[in-house]
Formats: sequence, C-alpha cells, structure tokens
Amino acid sequence: MKQNDLTKQLETFCDIIFHILEVKTPHTMEHIKRVPILADMIAKEVSKTIKKPFSKDDLYKINLAAKLHDCGKTTTNDYLLEKSTKIEFLRNRIHEIRDRFEILRRDAEIKYLKQCLAHPENKKEYLKTFRKAEDKLEKDFKFVADCNIGDMAVTEKEIKKLSQIGSKKFKRTFNRLLGLSWYEKNLLTEDQRHIYQKPSMENILQDNPEDTYKDIPTGELYNLSIFKGTINKEERKRIERHASETAIILDMLKLPKEYKDMTKYAAEHHEQPSGKGYPLGLKEKDLSIPSRIMTVADIFEALTSSGRPYKTPKKLSEVLRIMQIMKKNQQIDADIYQLCIKNKIFMKYAHKYLSPSQIDVEDLEVYL
Repeated sequence: MKQNDLTKQLETFCDIIFHILEVKTPHTMEHIKRVPILADMIAKEVSKTIKKPFSKDDLYKINLAAKLHDCGKTTTNDYLLEKSTKIEFLRNRIHEIRDRFEILRRDAEIKYLKQCLAHPENKKEYLKTFRKAEDKLEKDFKFVADCNIGDMAVTEKEIKKLSQIGSKKFKRTFNRLLGLSWYEKNLLTEDQRHIYQKPSMENILQDNPEDTYKDIPTGELYNLSIFKGTINKEERKRIERHASETAIILDMLKLPKEYKDMTKYAAEHHEQPSGKGYPLGLKEKDLSIPSRIMTVADIFEALTSSGRPYKTPKKLSEVLRIMQIMKKNQQIDADIYQLCIKNKIFMKYAHKYLSPSQIDVEDLEVYL
C-alpha cells in the first residue's frame, strides 16, 4: 500500500472512531480531540531536548496515536463513561431511595394522626414526636444523597452510618416479581421468588440478587459505600480494559511495521514509570518517550476537562498539585512534566482551551 493511501486509510479510521464516540459519549470525543493537540505541543518541545529529534513521520505517528488512544472505549459500556453519581445506572436512582424515605415519613404522619384521634388530649406530645421523626428522616436522606456525590471521600465511620440508615425498614405490599425480565427472575432462588411475591419488610437501602449487570454489582448500599469517586472496583476494572482493547483494535488493522510503534504509544497511555500502571504494568525502562508524552497529555486534559459529568471542573492550581504528587510517586515522567512547566506548555494550552475561571495561577514554576 502506498504511503498516501495508508495515511488516508488511517485518517478515515480516525473519523470512524470519532463518529462512534461522539454519538456514544460526547465528553470522551472532546477529550480525544484535545489530547492530540497537547501531545503535539509537548512532542515538539521534547524533540528539541533529545539526542535524536523527532522526524516529521515520528510526530505524525505520535499525533495519530493520540487520536486513537481511547478507541478501546468503543467497547466500554456507555453508562460507565457517563456515571456521574454512585448509584447511577442509566439514570440516577436517588429518587427511588427518596420515595422510600417519603413512605417512612407518611407512615409516621399516619401514626401521629391515629394517635390524635384516639387520644386528642395528647396531641402536642404526639406532634413533637412526629416532628422529631420527620427531622431525623430528612437528615438521614440528606446524608445518603450527599454520599451519592463522588467529589469527597467517605470515611469508614460514614460507611457504617450508611449501613445503619440502610437497615431501616419499610413495608412493601405489592408483588415484587411483577415487571421483572426473565433474566432478572433467573437471578433469584425459589425462596427469594417466594419472598418477592408476598408483602414484606424491606431495607431502605438495598443490595438485591438481581442488582447486577454483566458481573458488575449495581446495588444501592454497595455503590453508595464507594470510598471516592462514582465508580466501584468492578466498574473500574471494566473501564481500565479500554487500554488493552485499544491495542487489540489497532492490531486488527494489520498496519505495516513502521506503524507498530504507534499502537504501543496509544495503548500505553495508562502505564507508569513506577510499573504500577495498566494494562501491562510496564516499568520506566520499557516506556518510550512518545508513550510518556501520551500519559502526561492524557492526564492533564482529563483533569482540566470541564465536560465530564462525574466531576466538577478543576482549577489549574489543583490540577498541578495533583500532577506534582503524581510526579513524586512516579506515575508520570518527571522530565516531561517539568518541561511542560518550564516551557509554559501547560499555560499556553490553558489559555487556549480552559475557561478563564479555571486559570487561577500564572507562575507555574512553584509546581516544579
């Protein structure tokens, strides 16, 4: 195949991937558009500092790898890429939990009214008891709702409190099997089906046998207890597979030898100099300079992105503090990070692609 034909074919493949991801998850598409821009800026500056500068072909392959680094996300479940709260599964299920608290509040109100009818002389005492119960339910629901947001880490003490709140009971009277698919019913034992058909006292936060999706637990208490962020450990493993899926997809293209390195650059954007990255756990000596560039560009864009539904946009100072720690922990290449600071690459990118409200520092060298 002629070079021009190959280039055209690769660009067409990029366009196909872009289209799939734009339909599937717009914020991932925005990420894929911007990582090549930053990777190109970094590569051109790095090229000035190395013994064998990058050729025009080298820069093209780095740019192409950056465009395709997340093509493996075409195989990742949509809801995982968009999961903005802990108990979100296609939609935020906090409203179901709120309805159960509403049931408990209504039960308390009914009890209060019945007491008043039976003993009107004690109405003030009964009202005081009802208001206390109402206040407790409102506070408990707010606590559960706050835990559903992944911005702050929850402590062991808070997880224990979640469990205590979750064990509150409400009465279900309708047949719980109604409306379940055959697949969901098959997840239940005969004893569980029997229980589901009859009225029962149920926990206000639930982890039920049918609360699973392709071996990923979707139960409420399980997911609300996520330590930090909105993704549980099984979901994280599934998302991390996108890096190896990227390698699989690009290998299927059967590219000529001179483009094999491009596949490595794209698939290694989550590897770390420490050897604790994924999917292969490669160590510093095994990582090429383009792969290291890819990692820095990927992380900086992800942290500064304002389009991700599961996190609020971070200020530049916060992003650089995080990356400083990552440099110290050998999660990113220290030399490339420092070059981006000293040569103002991050700042040039920030002024062009970040919102003015995110740029809260001008002197980046304090983050060296």
